[in-house]
Amino acid sequence: MDALENPITQLYFLIEWTIRLAALFIVPLRRPPTAATAWLLLLFFLPIVGLVMYLLVGRPRMSRHRTEQIARLTETLWPVTQRLSEAEPKGSGDLPERFAAVDQMVRCWRRFPLFDGNHIDALDSMEGFGEQLVRDIDAATDHIHLTFYIAVVDSATRPVFDALRRATQRGLTVRLLVDDFGSKQGMRKLLRLRRHGIEIARAFPRSKLPHKAARFDLRNHRKLVVIDGRIGYTGSMNLVHPEFRKGLSYQDLMLRIQGPVVLELQAVFAGDWYIETTELLDAERHFPLTQPAGEESCIGLPSGPEYPEPVLQRLLLGLIHASTERLEIVTPYFVPDDSTLDALKAAARRGVHCDLLLPEELDHPLVQLAQESYFDELLEAGVHIHRHPTRLLHSKITLCDGRLSLVGSANLDVRSSLINAEFGLLCYSSTTADRLAGIVAEYRRQCRPLAAGRWAERHRGRVLAQNLARLTSPLL
Repeated sequence: MDALENPITQLYFLIEWTIRLAALFIVPLRRPPTAATAWLLLLFFLPIVGLVMYLLVGRPRMSRHRTEQIARLTETLWPVTQRLSEAEPKGSGDLPERFAAVDQMVRCWRRFPLFDGNHIDALDSMEGFGEQLVRDIDAATDHIHLTFYIAVVDSATRPVFDALRRATQRGLTVRLLVDDFGSKQGMRKLLRLRRHGIEIARAFPRSKLPHKAARFDLRNHRKLVVIDGRIGYTGSMNLVHPEFRKGLSYQDLMLRIQGPVVLELQAVFAGDWYIETTELLDAERHFPLTQPAGEESCIGLPSGPEYPEPVLQRLLLGLIHASTERLEIVTPYFVPDDSTLDALKAAARRGVHCDLLLPEELDHPLVQLAQESYFDELLEAGVHIHRHPTRLLHSKITLCDGRLSLVGSANLDVRSSLINAEFGLLCYSSTTADRLAGIVAEYRRQCRPLAAGRWAERHRGRVLAQNLARLTSPLL
């Protein structure tokens, strides 16, 4: 019997071509062309494998349960957003004219107002962050809210958790939201904290129930702390020892914030907490009248699957286009889309001094290979690439012309743009930009500049691996 006459073979071919044809109608929906092309190629050449991967990580949607929660979120949190819109003082930013387009873009999103009257401190070590956080927790009088992608009770973080236990003993409310995947290894210890009165919720919990199941790679990647609605923290630092992964030492940054913009961090936490627990945090004590604490103008910018636009990715693109003098980008994972890559090369070619600071060794080999595949064309365009030889440079900082600064949790890749729940803080004053520029300068001093000539001499096998990894960039 001819193989094609075998009913099993015929069924197999029918299934494969059904997958291919269905993919043409389903995959391109609400997906960038490069990502759609990558998925279509995978589904065309490996239909069965591609279908399994697409069902696991490719669906651009969340579970029905979460979608319903998010649909109710806007209405439920309306009193909170209304209170924010009525809060004072509103920000002007007093920006140079060349930044008008960026300012207008930020205001058009209309999620939160730009607030004046803030004070920003930068903490660039886990030790410094932990010590300051413990002092703020011990001085708290009403509540402490924390969101972390990774939270682990270990030698570096135990003083923080001890302070949280002391807070509950004083009668304060402590709420801790952790990503169910990111914190899975330390989840048992975290859940034991409930005995001490600390409320624990898990973001994007994995579920076997059909109405709650969704793509398993959704993450809450935010790092936020709010104390009494008056002091906030945000940045890239997880609540874990910086050497929690063998052979790697993470270098991170957190901002300590005082002033009205802390209410925006609180609103993001309240939204995340409501989605995971259905408990609404809208009391006046959660959103107190906040007095000016400094002269910084800034705005909080959440991004993620609950928002229709990739806000942080588009803001970064706007900052690159607006730069005229100097652009400094620090990120661990650099896997840009075409628009960001072209904008960065164009900025360097028009005379902007572009510095890209990256770690030399990543914790994800495929991402590292994909990242390295962009170096040739960036170096050719005049972008200066610096790589840290000993630390996994995990901070996420963008500095534009010594004036605008963006700090947050989002990496420069597709995952952070479209999949993860992220948060960024855009600061308008040169004072904050100067402070962050000093930290970036120290990073750069510790880095090795990547020379175009030496990079071109790398092994041809490495080049092949990088080029193959680049094909997966839209999926990373």
